[in-house]
Amino acid sequence: MIAIRRSFFCAILLTCFLIVNCFAQERTIPSRLPVANTGSNVRAVSPGIVHLAMPDLEVSLSCGSKATAGANLPIVVTVTNKGTVKALGTSEGPANKAYMVDLVWSADSVIPAQSAVQPVYQGLTREDFVEDMLVLGGRISNTKSILPGKSVIYKLPAYVPKNMAPGVYWLGAYADSQCHVMESRENNNTTSTKVLVGVIQGSNTTVPPGVGFWVMPWGVGNTPLYKIKPTGLTDYTDGLSGKVMNNAPFGARLGFRHGYDNRIPTPQISYYRWLYCPVSGGSWQEFSETIGAHYVRQVGMAVSYPVYVLGPKNVDGKNLYEFLPHNPPTEPGAVTSWPATDWFGDIYSGLLNTPALPEGTYLLKLEVYNSAGVKVLPGSGTFRFLSPTGTAADGTVHTAVATSVVDGGYVFKLHIDNRSCGAVIDAPLLGGGSATDACGFLLYDPAVAATAAAAKIRLAFHATHPGKYAVFSFDVVRSTTSVVNLDGEVAAANVGGFTGDGLGNYYRMLLRSQLLGSCPKGAFAEVLHVYPKATAGWGQRISGYDAHAVRAFALAPK
Repeated sequence: MIAIRRSFFCAILLTCFLIVNCFAQERTIPSRLPVANTGSNVRAVSPGIVHLAMPDLEVSLSCGSKATAGANLPIVVTVTNKGTVKALGTSEGPANKAYMVDLVWSADSVIPAQSAVQPVYQGLTREDFVEDMLVLGGRISNTKSILPGKSVIYKLPAYVPKNMAPGVYWLGAYADSQCHVMESRENNNTTSTKVLVGVIQGSNTTVPPGVGFWVMPWGVGNTPLYKIKPTGLTDYTDGLSGKVMNNAPFGARLGFRHGYDNRIPTPQISYYRWLYCPVSGGSWQEFSETIGAHYVRQVGMAVSYPVYVLGPKNVDGKNLYEFLPHNPPTEPGAVTSWPATDWFGDIYSGLLNTPALPEGTYLLKLEVYNSAGVKVLPGSGTFRFLSPTGTAADGTVHTAVATSVVDGGYVFKLHIDNRSCGAVIDAPLLGGGSATDACGFLLYDPAVAATAAAAKIRLAFHATHPGKYAVFSFDVVRSTTSVVNLDGEVAAANVGGFTGDGLGNYYRMLLRSQLLGSCPKGAFAEVLHVYPKATAGWGQRISGYDAHAVRAFALAPK
């Protein structure tokens, strides 16, 4: 995330304004100027000009620390003028000199000081999350003027998109989001607060006729098992780039989810165990990460939310996890209860840190145990494993009696690959092998016909992944004109006229007219992005495995 966030245009306007004010007020610039703050969220300011009569907007916001996807989160935004003159609001105008406030959803605490947009303007829907997106209805455009030393308060709901994956996000506010107010300070216009987003509750589950007690492994992250192929791979559309990821592996820290009959636990069905094993061979390994569930503890008027640890617990020499007890722990002098909804996000029954595992296909297994730690085999007199088969438009999960049962446990496959991508752009070559010089120039002879082999320009790049589980984009831009625009699989043989070898190595011989157009010479930027398909199951790639490369060159006559 770029640290200096104020737009360059805004900085230029501010500089001009300060210079004009400086001459108008016949101020003398001291020979020793104060040093501007170089913190992580500083916006560019004109150095050395101080103490002018200007507004100075600061923003703060308050809201609950937890929210639910698909619902509104009530918030309070406070904008304060710390300057020496009034800050105009749009109610007093004119609009091009008045401030507005943007509310932004972000995956991190750094809120960009630039006008935000909603996902619909990026080809998505109002229910999708995009990094640093404008909250639906979150532009406060009807604002009040603020006198020096005063504040105004705005109360409004912040909508949480339905497709926002459970987890930690930041709700941010940016005052003067349209860059209309010239301020004495430009490094204090954004703020953010952490919000834990949970999932919508209330989905029903159909149970096949004749099934009594049941346990249903549901999915990995937010990827249901019916979307995981027999190969252990899945298909999804990356929420970060919008790219379709076919046959994607899993990676990073994976969260496993299962549901079960609401009569469980019983003495006969008390614990469960997650295990994994390489398909290539080896022994079964137990999951060992701690799983807990928050409960409500009230003592008088004081309310807190401790965590009840479900496991792992050593029972008969095995790492077992409790099915959630019907009642939370009892404590002297306190009233305890389970939360009405799972707004804490306690959705996982097992966690597996896969970067520690070699790349490959793994078997995952869920087993059930009684109170003594003895495995319970599925059957008509005990319980049945169910498999999810689909989800209806109203959220109802349809199921069938599971057939993928091995040694009394429900088994499915996951392909795991945490390897990073590679990105390299070769130096452009002219004809038989003349490459760009150290300054990036490629000089051609205008007397040689553009169609001659000696006049063609070779562009080549390498978009690689060890398992070929990646896609790429490659762009060549002359000034602001797109010359080459490619999107494809790293394993493709040909993409947009570029020849590949199936391993991510591509090249093409281009005429200089294809690059230059009607220009006799031109400057070019080559940009390569390689995106891994690996996902943690939440509809996004693991961006930490991305690779990028940039190269610039100029094509000119001798």
